[in-house]
Amino acid sequence: MRRKRRPKAEAGKFAEELLERAVSTAGRDPKLAGEQAELARRVMLKFNVRLDWSRKRFYCHGCKRLIVPGVNARVRLAGGGQKVLRLTCLECGHVNRKVIAQERLA
Repeated sequence: MRRKRRPKAEAGKFAEELLERAVSTAGRDPKLAGEQAELARRVMLKFNVRLDWSRKRFYCHGCKRLIVPGVNARVRLAGGGQKVLRLTCLECGHVNRKVIAQERLA
């Protein structure tokens, strides 16, 4: 007998909830947080769920692990005329850059 598949919307909510739990527990128990983030990532890949950048930044693009600013990631604001947010993974050293619009800074 085939298993019933979860709808995409329900899978997205489940993955977001798992990711929020992982971020909140990262300071206390990094291993549990990593497992929760990995499970959320697998759910998102299986059901083709896309996240916006504010949630996507919690994953390192180099090692695919959970990164939490202040715990295992360094955040810097750089750039002279155009502001750039630099997020450095302290696990693998990968640097992710995001250009920030001037209106957001004010």
